[in-house]
Formats: sequence, structure tokens, C-alpha cells
Amino acid sequence: MNEYFEQDFAAGAEKRRIWGGVLFLAAGVIWAVLAWQLMVPFSEEDDDSSSSRKCQSVLFYEGDAPTWQDSTWEDCRAQRRWPEMLGWLGLSVPLSVAGAVLYTGGTTSLRMREYMAQHRIAAAKSAARKD
Repeated sequence: MNEYFEQDFAAGAEKRRIWGGVLFLAAGVIWAVLAWQLMVPFSEEDDDSSSSRKCQSVLFYEGDAPTWQDSTWEDCRAQRRWPEMLGWLGLSVPLSVAGAVLYTGGTTSLRMREYMAQHRIAAAKSAARKD
């Protein structure tokens, strides 16, 4: 019975750790895509045709006045909508928190199991020496 409990406990802790890593990885992918959208220049259309307007990046624009304030850049602003980007960022926060909690909990459980196993082995060796 004790052996089954140990294996079941370890399997559950490993599952929590894996799920935590997956959730944290999903949040990282969202962060990478958002960083790409904020920092990389893009074109109004997703092709490289000469008729498409080249839009500067949202964060690193050149010039004295931001081109994102000009009325001529409405098409660029439509391509990178702030509410949508903030929505994705808002989704990534609970994913990253849940991922960190699950990963940390699973790792801690596995480490405590290893510690207790080492403690039982040391106690058994000590008892064997006394006999």
C-alpha cells in the first residue's frame, strides 16, 4: 500500500510539473508574439508588394512626431489594435501564474519525496548499525 501511494504521489507531482511548464510556455509564446507585433515594422498588407504602405513599429518609430498620431496612418493603427493586444496580454497573466504555481508545487513535491526517501534510508542504516 505504501509503495502504491509513493508512486501515485510522484506521478501526480510530475503531472502538475508538466502542466505548469506547458501553461508557462503558452504564456511565453503569447509574450513573444506581442513583442514581435510591438517592435517590428510591418506593412499595411501582409505581402511585400510595392503598393502596400510600410508601417513603422509601434514602439520604435522614427521622427519627431509619432506617425501613429497622423490621420494618414489609420490603416497602420487598424493592423495593430491595442485592445486586442492587451486582451492577449491579459490572457497570458493567469496562464503564467497558474503555470508557475503548478510547476513550483510539482517540483517541491518531488523534491520533498526524494528528501523523505533519503531520510528513511539513513534511518534504516542507523537502525541496522545499532543491531
